[in-house]
Amino acid sequence: MTFLERLKSQVKEINANLAGSYLNKIQCLSEYDYIFSFSKSKSPSIFISLNVKNPFLRITNKKFLFNTTNQFYTRLKTKLLNSLFLKANIHNDDNILELEFIKTTDTYDKIHYVLLFEIFKSNSNLVLLVDNKVDEAFRFKGIDTHHPILKNAIYEAPIRTPFSKEIKDKDYENEENYFSNIERLHLEQKYREIILELKRRKKSLEKKVEKIKEDQDDAKNKLAYKEYADYLLTILDEVKRGDEYFEIEEKKIPLNVQYSPSQNLERMYKIYKKAKATILSTEEYIEKTKNEIEYIANILNTIDIFNEEDYQELINELIDRKIIKVSKYKKPKILKNAAKPYYILFNGTKIGFGKNSLQNDNLTFKYASKDDYFIHLKNVHSNHVVIFKSELDDETLEFALEFATYLAKQKDAELILAKIRTVKKGKESGLVLLSKYESYVIKSFHYDFKKYLENINRF
Repeated sequence: MTFLERLKSQVKEINANLAGSYLNKIQCLSEYDYIFSFSKSKSPSIFISLNVKNPFLRITNKKFLFNTTNQFYTRLKTKLLNSLFLKANIHNDDNILELEFIKTTDTYDKIHYVLLFEIFKSNSNLVLLVDNKVDEAFRFKGIDTHHPILKNAIYEAPIRTPFSKEIKDKDYENEENYFSNIERLHLEQKYREIILELKRRKKSLEKKVEKIKEDQDDAKNKLAYKEYADYLLTILDEVKRGDEYFEIEEKKIPLNVQYSPSQNLERMYKIYKKAKATILSTEEYIEKTKNEIEYIANILNTIDIFNEEDYQELINELIDRKIIKVSKYKKPKILKNAAKPYYILFNGTKIGFGKNSLQNDNLTFKYASKDDYFIHLKNVHSNHVVIFKSELDDETLEFALEFATYLAKQKDAELILAKIRTVKKGKESGLVLLSKYESYVIKSFHYDFKKYLENINRF
């Protein structure tokens, strides 16, 4: 199929579903993406993407709950909103969509608008015409001198190419990836500061752990001062003030020449005790810090499946954990569904998962039954995954294990499987203790989890 053949098919679909309805909503999803919704019940919307690499048109039933703005969007909305949609056409038998509208003004004047979507790679444009004159444009720049886009100038279509290109599989794939990621990209931009702060904190904590490990290694080396001190005690009468060292197993142990033998002995025991205390305190700190690093890493791995509500829930959790400051970010209101985990269906079986610590806890300890199955990456912070099934078949187990690996953004992983009855709450929210479990290793995926995640539900 060529691009022009597909456009002709889309024009037929638009006319069959939307002709004679009113344009009751225009959304600006990004600088380059616009969606037009109409008054007919359950009618599809027209999605237009002006992205430079791969502009495209899509007729969709997908609803978007966000909106951005820019000057072009504001002007387009002012002029076209609530106008009657007449029909769609192909302009100049080329890859140009033509949408005709009649707008009735407050003084009952009728304005005939034509919205043109020029679907040309690197030169896409959205142009609004009145009486065939350019009234508004996404880009006031034509493809060439034969195709000027100037305010109030007569619109001239670009020179038509003698043939239309075939649509390749890669074109379909690029369009699908772009369309499915619009909301994710919007949210990542909106909450960019949160994401950057988490990345900065993770990097800072990793550097701290490295430095503490260096201090810990140094302390471990100083544990030998206990042996040195014990030996010095046995030869204390033979050592004099001013001696530079004593020998133990042909190793020279330096002494402070200003100290007496007993003061050197006391100094060595102090070095040993301080080293021992450092090791004990840093072990606990390193474990706690590593948990926080893994916690942040799991958020950053999971963030591309977050919706608006998930981000708000995340901010609440980060503030409660004192990972970000309340003064810098306004704490959102308590959200109605904040504690509710998610699930997908596989062959009729619920596979539940959490996107934050609270949801993980509730999934495992509130929604799951004692005979359901718990899955988690071994020794790594990751999403809790629960199979809501007491009798487990191999296909469902394989799917759930791969799904848990996919959520953690791992290509292969070691995972644990346990009955819910054997899972106990850990010290912190989201952490668990297991008394009995089986281990599995996943090295490849056999399912398209993106498709399943398009149909997630909350409990």
